[in-house]
Amino acid sequence: MSYMQKVINETSIKDTLFEYIRKKNGIVSYDELENLILLNFPNSKWKKSHWAWYKAQISSPKGKYYDLFPESVRNNLNSVKKSYRNKNESIISKKPNTNANYFEFIDNSNNVERDVAFALAKVCYHIHPKIVEKIIEDNKIFKYEILKHFNDNDTKSFFEKTFFYEGSDCIFPGVRRPVNKEKSQNWKNNINVEDYTILNDNTIPRHIWSFLSMDKPYNGNMWSKSGLAKFELAHIFGHKKDEKRLEKKVFSFYDVTKLPFAYFTSASNVVLIPNGLMKPTDTFEIIKIAFYKRHIDLYGENAFHAEREFNNKFIPEWYSELKWQDPPLPNDWERKINNLLRYRKQFLIRKYKQLGAIHG
Repeated sequence: MSYMQKVINETSIKDTLFEYIRKKNGIVSYDELENLILLNFPNSKWKKSHWAWYKAQISSPKGKYYDLFPESVRNNLNSVKKSYRNKNESIISKKPNTNANYFEFIDNSNNVERDVAFALAKVCYHIHPKIVEKIIEDNKIFKYEILKHFNDNDTKSFFEKTFFYEGSDCIFPGVRRPVNKEKSQNWKNNINVEDYTILNDNTIPRHIWSFLSMDKPYNGNMWSKSGLAKFELAHIFGHKKDEKRLEKKVFSFYDVTKLPFAYFTSASNVVLIPNGLMKPTDTFEIIKIAFYKRHIDLYGENAFHAEREFNNKFIPEWYSELKWQDPPLPNDWERKINNLLRYRKQFLIRKYKQLGAIHG
């Protein structure tokens, strides 16, 4: 066999192998895999050691093919031992322990990721792109209206870069969620002295939904009466520095010097999901990627801050089959959003004056 023929053959085996892994979601039966390869490549010298090498290259963070597969597939590759599960089986495998035998309950959640994504697409609400465009345009003016009140030029520069970057649809610039070490006594809605941001407990992002529903600022009583209490807010992209691992993986370029705080009140980054259904958007990597793609389909990549060039190879093969709910656009949406934008201006200037961070 010539060297070139050998390369072609090995590449074909690799493609066959990868296709099989993706089809099985990483739940691999070695016997089935070996039969598949030998059937398609009868002259191959395939051995089990070859599979061990490929598996290591996929599973290890330093592996050659690590980024070609989602986390759920890699987890399944690592969890499968001698037992094999097909899509209709639920396995409880027995493993030895130094002291006693125990049963390992296998996580089969990867088998329902597609179903969960289909359910979420039908019931979640995104902000309409026209509303996002209006907020982006207003921010171009609001940036100068609020920054002129700040006393310190370094603070002005920080706010402009962090909250008023080009294409920002941040509704409440300066407001963000704290990390645990910042949660001192009376931290809610008070200033973090290190960067002059206002720390909030996830109530501020509710204002846009409250205005769209009732044309009023958020408060707990009205939130309940309006029916919005049946929903939870889910952030699509991480708004804390330590939440950006997946974004760094699925975007070809990621600027680690840029802070993601603006995503906390970004109009396009917060979706409304019925109570009890939010957790998969936090924990299922493939579902998070589906929501990334939906975000890009609705708004494009222009409003991103640190992320650039989404890598389509991570999109699940069933994404095109999802039936997303259309973003609602109330007849009087412009008046309601104008009222929201007036409210946010008054709220932020009043709050910063109370806390002694701005003049005027």
